[in-house]
Amino acid sequence: MLLRRIDRRMKEKQRSRRWGVRPVLRERKTSGEFVTVFQKYKVIDHEWFFLYTRMTPSAQFDDLLSLVGPSLTKKSYREPLCASQRLAITLRLIVREKRFCRYLSQGDSVFSIASGYKIGRSTASMVIRETTIVIWRVLNKIVLKTLSEEDFKRIANQFLMRWNLPHTLGALDGKHIGIQCPAKSGSEYFNYKKHFSIILLALCDAHYNFTYVNVGAYGSQSDGGVLANSALGEALQSGDLPIPPEDFLPNSRIKMPYFFVGDDAFTLMKHLMKPFKGLHLTLEQNIFNYRLSRARRVIENCFGILVARWRIFTRTITASPSTVDSIVKATVCLHNFLKQKEYNVPECRKKYCPASFCDSETDDGIVPGAWRREVEQNGNVTLQDVHKTGRGGNNPGRAALQLRETLTQYLISRAGALPGQVNYVNRGRRM
Repeated sequence: MLLRRIDRRMKEKQRSRRWGVRPVLRERKTSGEFVTVFQKYKVIDHEWFFLYTRMTPSAQFDDLLSLVGPSLTKKSYREPLCASQRLAITLRLIVREKRFCRYLSQGDSVFSIASGYKIGRSTASMVIRETTIVIWRVLNKIVLKTLSEEDFKRIANQFLMRWNLPHTLGALDGKHIGIQCPAKSGSEYFNYKKHFSIILLALCDAHYNFTYVNVGAYGSQSDGGVLANSALGEALQSGDLPIPPEDFLPNSRIKMPYFFVGDDAFTLMKHLMKPFKGLHLTLEQNIFNYRLSRARRVIENCFGILVARWRIFTRTITASPSTVDSIVKATVCLHNFLKQKEYNVPECRKKYCPASFCDSETDDGIVPGAWRREVEQNGNVTLQDVHKTGRGGNNPGRAALQLRETLTQYLISRAGALPGQVNYVNRGRRM
């Protein structure tokens, strides 16, 4: 009897609420941010609409809404949030800068989004989680399709034409994404920078489009360890990746496998080239590192554009690891979606990634892209390099070392040399 009375009182306590809908939230249709800001920007001020969403109203936002809208439309006994509002809430979260967030609970910006749109905080969290999942599910089939052998050949041709490095299938790198400490996670997410993170391992083509991503590895892992445990690494080891067969290097009779380019955190392999390390390198080795870095810098710019455009990466993300995974995958898809939308747009009209936004190279050196200035204004950035550790195997085989030496000799030969590369490498060196 006592237990029944306690159970009945608990149920009565749960049912007792001060109001069905918090009074301030009843003003959503008249004073909510969706009506007072978003809709007005969309109709009146397209420049501010881009700053608000990173999209143009019709050519990009409406096209995205037509793709994800059917999956975001809900049915409820109460009037549900429309698909457009759900998408606007999610974009606002991942675009908003750190200095514009009204931090309350552990740096959480969800409350500021919820109060602006006049919805409950739990509703905002649910909308963001569901929308990012839908964006990934719908867009990854369109902008992150599985690559075929012909796709890899096309990418290799892009790297040859734009960055003068033959047989390159993509630039590979990994970054830490700062997150709040997950409950009962121990040291799994605790990285060498002494904070909690997950790792984004990504591959990109010569035009700053992501072609492969692996999200969610523990922050305690290394680049090499993440690659070895990923689908890409397993396919590389097993030979299941549709890499084109080895072919002659341009203007030569030297046969060379196709390869990815990465930094020193990875292991040198048949299909993965990395720079020579050390301070006392030969001229040939420095030329190889210079030529490799020109192609490898593409992935650095790719990550930089991602941070500069989606400002959620300029702060520690306060969410569960699964929600952070969904947010990261959604932003990667949005990055590719907007890049591809601007593919045929004249350079002077591009907004998401104009030419000046990326690094460029002149005879005097590297000209930093505009994304670097935007990122530096935010101070600490949570996309940090992944530290090299002993995991994943860092000792290359003799065959891989020989392939790197063969490519080095080709890049200094008449067939593969780049005009001015010796002078460029010798800049600042004591002769």
